[in-house]
Amino acid sequence: MSLGLLLGLLCAVGADLLWLVAMGDHVRGAAAMPDGVPFAAAPTEDWPPVILLAEVTLSLVHELGVGGLLVWHYSTVLLALMLVALDARRRGAADLATSLALTVLVVAGIATFAVARLQTFSLVPFVLVLLLVRAQHRSPGRGMWWAPILVALWGNLHGGVLLGVCVIGAYLLFSRLPRRPVETVTLGVATLAALSINPAGWRTAEYYWGVLQNEAAKQGEGLWASPDFRDPFDLLMLLGVGLLGLLALRRRLPLWECVAVVGLTVATVVAARNGIWLLLLLAGPAAYGGTRVPGRFADLKLLPHARVVALVVAALVASAVPSAFRGHSLGEADKALAQEVRQAAPARVVLAPEPVVEALAVHGVEVWLSNPLDAFRAEDQRAYLDFMAGRPAMTTAVEGSGAVLVQEGTQADEVMAGEDGFEVVALTGEWVLYVRS
Repeated sequence: MSLGLLLGLLCAVGADLLWLVAMGDHVRGAAAMPDGVPFAAAPTEDWPPVILLAEVTLSLVHELGVGGLLVWHYSTVLLALMLVALDARRRGAADLATSLALTVLVVAGIATFAVARLQTFSLVPFVLVLLLVRAQHRSPGRGMWWAPILVALWGNLHGGVLLGVCVIGAYLLFSRLPRRPVETVTLGVATLAALSINPAGWRTAEYYWGVLQNEAAKQGEGLWASPDFRDPFDLLMLLGVGLLGLLALRRRLPLWECVAVVGLTVATVVAARNGIWLLLLLAGPAAYGGTRVPGRFADLKLLPHARVVALVVAALVASAVPSAFRGHSLGEADKALAQEVRQAAPARVVLAPEPVVEALAVHGVEVWLSNPLDAFRAEDQRAYLDFMAGRPAMTTAVEGSGAVLVQEGTQADEVMAGEDGFEVVALTGEWVLYVRS
């Protein structure tokens, strides 16, 4: 109950979400699959529409406003946490140990659980994969054939399906293969083939290659950044991984699960946002490992005190998160900003930073470039990242735009102040629009 209240108070809409609403709006309006990214002026070279289902779904949810997106995210997170609790109880974890593991999970993963992003689509499918493979490890049967079905649906929603396939692969190779070799190979082939059951079909591999090779991933920027010890949310995530990992290792993990832990640890080192999958993987075993305290500590009443400490930490996080997310969440005010931009620069292509650029796209403003970054040419991706960082090389992106939206006092604002041929329009808040003369 406390965790649900905490998440309900903190939920916000972040970057990497509203572009799907804009895409879904276009699909519903045109009653056809999109040709690239229709709301962006930069060329997209026939981007494969792999996650069309996610786009249309969010477009429909957004009909209820930003609140609809928050309810969708909040409900998805609560369902995922309920499934994690079910997984822990199936392993034999006690109620108190399960609640403690969930508290650590929520606090450590607050950057994911409190912000609605595209990643939200993967929370429930990932936990369902864990429930499935753990049940099959205990008692192999035909139920494993749910894996290709789950992968096929998941693949139409979010690229996190690749990590789910890796977890399934670890189970098939290191648990099932020695016992059922022929069936296991067939299952593996079917699961991989299920990745292509989407509107892009055989071009699915091209899509995922583009995602993994985009310039933000290469440069380790934004959602692709490695863990940073100076970032409080990364630090919470790493501390949570350490605590859950120590508890999980108190009970012997099967080989496939050890392989999955190692793989997701490497993925987390590459990009901090992957830490949520490692936390979800460890939560169930950690609850089981924390159920009994061996040796001379067995009679000490440590767990109730630990729960108090966990709730205090959760309260501290609750007080810190709103200020940390301020300026990074999207809301109804962005509709008013989009209207101001349209009035100040009618029929102009607008260059704007994340996440507000996605709100502009949703409200009918043609932007130069936005998420999905991998849909665009590499040189345009680099130019946009230069703009986001306020580097002098951002002028390449400026050249393709009729107006440039920046926040006052940022490095991008300083660069634009030195550009000739623009008129300055002050907008609501700290926003400044440079309109080409």
